[in-house]
Amino acid sequence: MTDESIHILHVDDNTKFTKVTETFLNEVDNPFRVYSETDPTDGFEYLLANDVDCVVSDQDMPGSTGIEFFEKVREEYPDLPFILYTGRGSEEIASKAIRAGVTDYLQKGSGNDNYELLANRVSNAVEQARTRREAERTRTQMRAIVENTNDAVVIIDSTSTIQFANPAVESVVGYGPDDLLGESLTMLMPNRLEKPHVQAFNRYLETGEQGMDWQSVGLDALHRDGREVPISISFSEFEQAGEPRFIGIFSVTSSE
Repeated sequence: MTDESIHILHVDDNTKFTKVTETFLNEVDNPFRVYSETDPTDGFEYLLANDVDCVVSDQDMPGSTGIEFFEKVREEYPDLPFILYTGRGSEEIASKAIRAGVTDYLQKGSGNDNYELLANRVSNAVEQARTRREAERTRTQMRAIVENTNDAVVIIDSTSTIQFANPAVESVVGYGPDDLLGESLTMLMPNRLEKPHVQAFNRYLETGEQGMDWQSVGLDALHRDGREVPISISFSEFEQAGEPRFIGIFSVTSSE
């Protein structure tokens, strides 16, 4: 199985239906690999022993409902995509499924169109889950780098409010990360630089014009004890949850 394959566990007590579903999904363009079980208990045991990208489950099964099966799966695999694929569709079941937190809900139907819809739902659910995991891995790696670098790192939002500061900031400006969170970036600036910063920042937000090179800018920072500290700082912009964020990486350029 390649990294691009999508490994599906299909649980349904109707053996004939599982075979038809398995046959169709294995033959579509997407690289599906389907394993079927007729009992949720056996399905859960399979999950424990295998890497599965998505679970597709019936609702009405002997000994357990699909939602009950989902809740058991969620306890062990909180981020695993789970699609409730039920033959008895109703607003009540759909409402229960949504409240329980299933990834998607789909009523069974006849014809290839229904299986194609299922295939699309599975592909979308797995792609979104993989994207979230990759983003989380990236965030974890970046946080590890940022928190262990000797350079000070500060992240602000579009109101110039500090959203993150790494431990190294204390060695430069005397404030620990907890002292800075939620504060304005201007608290780290001498009074003479506050107004120019606000004007330049607002102009950039309105026009996108930087006004100066963002790499290795020489400035003075205001230390907690009131003295000015010469620093070299580089800026960059990124997006987080659809909102602009600005990161500054800086270090002392000379000692007093």
